[in-house]
Amino acid sequence: MKVFFPLCLMMAFSSMLFAQADPCTCAENVERMYQKLEANYIAYHLTKDKIGPSYQARKLQYRALAAKTPLNSCAKLMQAFLSFFKDGHLFVTEFPKLPEAELSASKALIKAQKVDLQKLNPGNKTGIEGYWTDGTSKFAILKNSNPKIPFSHVAVVLEAPDSSKAGEVKMGVSLSNGLWEGLYYTNAYAPRYVKITPYKDNQLLSIWGGFTWGKLLDKNAPLYDPTLPSVKKLDDQTILLTIPSFLIDKKQFDAVVMGHFKELTETEYLIIDIRGNTGGNGIYFDLLGLYYEKPALSQVGFAIASADNLDYFKKFATSRSNDPYAPVVAAMQEEMGKMVKGPAFGPLELKPLPSKLKKVVILTDRGNMSAAETFILYSKGVSSKVVTMGENTGGVVDYNNINMVSLGCETQGIFFGYPTYSLNDAVHLGKGYNQTGIVPDVRIDVKIVDKIGFARQYLQKQ
Repeated sequence: MKVFFPLCLMMAFSSMLFAQADPCTCAENVERMYQKLEANYIAYHLTKDKIGPSYQARKLQYRALAAKTPLNSCAKLMQAFLSFFKDGHLFVTEFPKLPEAELSASKALIKAQKVDLQKLNPGNKTGIEGYWTDGTSKFAILKNSNPKIPFSHVAVVLEAPDSSKAGEVKMGVSLSNGLWEGLYYTNAYAPRYVKITPYKDNQLLSIWGGFTWGKLLDKNAPLYDPTLPSVKKLDDQTILLTIPSFLIDKKQFDAVVMGHFKELTETEYLIIDIRGNTGGNGIYFDLLGLYYEKPALSQVGFAIASADNLDYFKKFATSRSNDPYAPVVAAMQEEMGKMVKGPAFGPLELKPLPSKLKKVVILTDRGNMSAAETFILYSKGVSSKVVTMGENTGGVVDYNNINMVSLGCETQGIFFGYPTYSLNDAVHLGKGYNQTGIVPDVRIDVKIVDKIGFARQYLQKQ
């Protein structure tokens, strides 16, 4: 599954720093977003007869809001508009190219508002408070006490490769309508709109755009990469494979799996913990060989023939006789502006690996989206040994394979991201997963703290 997801993430705080000199306006960006959405987004075309009046009313509402919204707050407004579709694969993100003078002003303000690390005291009343790491730096998320920073919580740099950043605010967020959102500062001090969500019983923090922070026990705990998989032997019969993210290099993923090949092929029971894994890329197919029994069939969905979508599919089309993308390109060239069939992938056939596995448990939660959900679907498709346990997944899989297109505002760098085709031809008929997520075979009550222990008990009864 090829996914091109935003890799970084502006709100009122940036307006304190400087006034934008860009000729673009929020109103212009919103209009271009409307155009791109209606030209490219297959879910709009599949549902527009049903949603027409409410969608048009929302456009009018946000057109009026955009007229009085500064450009540096526009991404937040646009994301709010897109929430109408309840599709996590539909988004806007920013890659700003701010003038050096504006970056310098942002940097100077952040430096001037450094936090005294000796006075840090993160609480634990909310899921985001505490100590965190991204693998190279340490952060403390705590309640904000600086009235000049308009957020309830800030993430402060404790340690970083650049020691001069210690004490700086890396991110500021507030909770509104159940959503933590605010500003994230790049290493160059450019502010970007961000939303964050804690998952896996508050052990992983998903930061909008593919960042993952892992929880630390305290400020002195060692650094670790929260995105890398790990393998742990639980008992003579059971191995735990933890996969926090599929947004890593396949070589890194394979290095862990193949580095524990003997243990994984000789164990009877395997628990795969993907809680908090928000997706990424389809790097997991070799792993499926451990419990592969039969080919998994793929369904064919729809795509809309547009200039942007044609350019997207051309990138992957080849001259191979069984290429799934070439027919889509040909159909789009013939039927511009119309709905066409999406890629037709053949059955997923894998080479079984020598394995003693009797049962595989996949632990899930609402953080599982996109490629994490396709991992579940493929796992269930290829093997009767697989049982899912935990919570419903996030439900971001009915429409997939992300394309990002520029909205033409260079300084602010706003891009519109959307899924290019549907998972099958009936997702719009209530037969998809986006409304409910993938329901687990065995639900684990949220009050149960030791989910891995729950899975072990289940396996011991087999």
